[in-house]
Amino acid sequence: MHLPVAPVRGAVPPVFKLKPLAPIALAAALALWALPGQAGISTTGSTASNPPGALLGPGDTVAPAATVIIGSGGVGSLQVDGGSFLQLANLSFGNGGTGNGSGLLTGAGSRVELVGNGTGSQAQRLWVGNWGTGVLTVAAGATLDTSTQYSACLIQFHYCDSFVGSAAGDNATLNVTGAGSQVRIGSQLFVGHPGLGIQNLVGYTYGTPGATVTANVNVLAGGELKTDRAQIGTRQWDTSSTGYERSVSNVLISGAGSRWVSVGGETWNSVTGAIFNPGSGISTALDRYAVANIDIRDGGQMRIDGVEGIFSYLNLTTGGGRTDMSLRGAGSSLLFTGDAGVLQVGRTLGSASLEIREGATASGMFYLSVGRDASFGQLLVDGGGSEVSINGTASAAANGTAATGSMDIGRGGGTGVVTVSSGGKILLQTAVARPSGTVLNIGRDASSSGTLNISGAGSTVMISAASVLPGGGVGEALNPQMRVGREGSGQLNVLAGGKLLLDGQAVSTPAASRSTSLLIGGVSESANGGKGIALVSGAGSEIRLSGSDRYIGVGHGPQSNGQLTVQDHGEVSSTSITIGRTGGVGVLKLDAGVLTLTGQQTGSNQAGANLSIGNGGGVGVAMIGNGSSVTISNMGSSGASLNLGGTSNFPLGDGSLTLSGASAIHVIAAPGMATMNLGRDGTAFARVRGASSIDLGDGSLYIGRLSGSDGTLIVSENSTVNAGWVGVGRNKTAGGSVDGGTGTFVLNNSVLNAPTVIIGTNGFLGGNGTINGTVTNYGIFSPGNSPGTMAINGAFSAAAGSRLILEVESDGAGGFNTDQVVFGEGSLLDLSALKVEFRFLGATDPNAFQSSGGFDVDKFFRSRGAGGDSDLAHDLFATASFTAQADQYTISSFTFSADGGAVFSAVPVPEPGTWALMLGGLLLTASVARRRR
Repeated sequence: MHLPVAPVRGAVPPVFKLKPLAPIALAAALALWALPGQAGISTTGSTASNPPGALLGPGDTVAPAATVIIGSGGVGSLQVDGGSFLQLANLSFGNGGTGNGSGLLTGAGSRVELVGNGTGSQAQRLWVGNWGTGVLTVAAGATLDTSTQYSACLIQFHYCDSFVGSAAGDNATLNVTGAGSQVRIGSQLFVGHPGLGIQNLVGYTYGTPGATVTANVNVLAGGELKTDRAQIGTRQWDTSSTGYERSVSNVLISGAGSRWVSVGGETWNSVTGAIFNPGSGISTALDRYAVANIDIRDGGQMRIDGVEGIFSYLNLTTGGGRTDMSLRGAGSSLLFTGDAGVLQVGRTLGSASLEIREGATASGMFYLSVGRDASFGQLLVDGGGSEVSINGTASAAANGTAATGSMDIGRGGGTGVVTVSSGGKILLQTAVARPSGTVLNIGRDASSSGTLNISGAGSTVMISAASVLPGGGVGEALNPQMRVGREGSGQLNVLAGGKLLLDGQAVSTPAASRSTSLLIGGVSESANGGKGIALVSGAGSEIRLSGSDRYIGVGHGPQSNGQLTVQDHGEVSSTSITIGRTGGVGVLKLDAGVLTLTGQQTGSNQAGANLSIGNGGGVGVAMIGNGSSVTISNMGSSGASLNLGGTSNFPLGDGSLTLSGASAIHVIAAPGMATMNLGRDGTAFARVRGASSIDLGDGSLYIGRLSGSDGTLIVSENSTVNAGWVGVGRNKTAGGSVDGGTGTFVLNNSVLNAPTVIIGTNGFLGGNGTINGTVTNYGIFSPGNSPGTMAINGAFSAAAGSRLILEVESDGAGGFNTDQVVFGEGSLLDLSALKVEFRFLGATDPNAFQSSGGFDVDKFFRSRGAGGDSDLAHDLFATASFTAQADQYTISSFTFSADGGAVFSAVPVPEPGTWALMLGGLLLTASVARRRR
């Protein structure tokens, strides 16, 4: 999208010599002005005209070729009142370096027309301040019009513009006040131009080198200023400029009915001379030494009326200067009408600020940027009723493609900061179908940065799309998208009850998907993304996605980096969230936060509610603590899932999860449809601690699900995991289960509630917790935690090839600690293929353990019922096999039986020093042997 920078142009100020008005005419004018109640046209003081001797008044005056100066080197004034009509080629107030001219146009029906042909002495139509001091007031229903008889102005190098302050050193003011009062400016209005001409450079003297032009435009009490286009704080286009001339331009629009309206109009191309309409618009601070201030208050309005097929614009700072604009009070407004309205706060270089306060509004634009093209922009929307509504559209003729509303905070190397506070609102809305939907980008391009702050109860940023095609389809509208750190750097802060809402009501179908999406770090699956950080903090603070196919991606796409923090009872809701996808890196932090994922997508993906951490080759890290709550719920056909290390649609990845501080994850789905994948086909690590819980209902927990995957789950500190089926290195099938990847499950001082637990060939289950369910072991079961006790309240089956590791460790006081498996009373046990490995840790002496009577099967296996512990029947071990190993002993000839205990030989492993001596002896022996030969 190429957005407009308004063209600028100027003409050499007139250097012809103006002669004073005829003394008789001047005297008559003075006499008439002095008569009380006398209506007409009158002048006083220093005035001049070309051709000389032009008469002004006392009645209607029509002199379409005349140029008149009021305040030509001295003090002069002009008054037009009582319904009088004055027509001139052009009119100037305050000339010659010392001129001070003022004008008053007053009264209903009083009218001044400026109709110069734009060349020679008729170049330009109005100067208020033309190297001097100028004041022009249009009041009480009077009209000033420079837009008539315009055909001659459409010839190349015919200049028909108007100026308020046209020379360095000027002090100029234009006042439009009172209901019915109007100033109509054709072509361009230039406010605050630091013009300069140095005799030996350009052949004339004009302006004061190094001086500042001060220009004021006041639209008050129901008055109207209407322009084709305008510049406030122009660029310096004079070749004589010293580089130190400055401009300060002030605009005040105050009072109900007071308005400045830009309407567009034809002009000529400065290169080809072709006639065209560049649209309507106002640009400010077009030079690095330009300062522009715009104040709209008490019901005043600035309105940009768009021309069909052309951009219309308000560009705040276009060229390196500084702009401060404020709208204050109910009824005060900035309004775009028609096609392709564009508001840019910081357009090119420099800086700009726009404040919308106390119930003021800005609306009708289709595009808003804050901080573009190496500029710095700030937007504040503060207070109840204060609102920015990006609800316009752009035609294909204007924009290249038809488009709905969009907003960029930081674009093209710029920096943007937007704050919505104390009940203010920003709304991006569409109810039409266009090739592009509503989009908000923070840090759009690689070298740009942006920040969006939403703070305080009632403060809202809402991006929405309505459905335009019942049932969806190709002609349906597109749902909203938001990118925080699209390709640059983006920061989103939702604080103290603020809300970010994305509402996509366009219907999504498999053939025509319509995603409602928020990416925090990233732009797409294929393009390199940026860095995005989002914070949701405080009760009532919320990011909420509603409507169709809701998705949040944190670190989404190649080289993307994203972080989402939800704390202090802040809330985030969507259908799915991915942390680290397709080469991106994502981080999720919940600290007393709430995450709610519900529903099922209806587009091409059809995914159920899910939290996915590290998929599609991405890296994801999630830290959920301090009483945080995660709910993943979908009663539809696709179920609900928590995934680390790959999903079916986006395989591979590296995911990490820490759940702590009595935090909880609930996965809710139709019977058997809740799933947790820890390493589906990638790599995953999860830690559940501090009385936290994961509840899958009757769903399935996979740890290392598919071949090649690697998953680890450590549950500790009185935490709980609930599931219907658990596979550790094992995958569930329609007919049972098959081996998967590498799975590790450590359960310490915690509880696993699962009717079925299966340890795959490459699976490991250990710890000193409690399992309420049936355990089938094809891999490694290692009760205890160097050492400790594992309780199983359910059946246990040791499949062929499986191993059970029992550890023994000296307690340092002559006794020993051993691993122990405690089975619930009445549990069905199949130990026929059991393979037990005794492991002596550290310096533990197997011989001492044997002497203590420790090698007793009843010390390692127990049954526990209401009456306490009891021994297992020894015939359960009749076909079991036993081996032993030690860290610092070599054990040989080991045998063990449940009834007879252990028989073996164990000798200490030589210390490193002993090995060195033995090696030295071997080397010496070899040397002697060589010598003997």
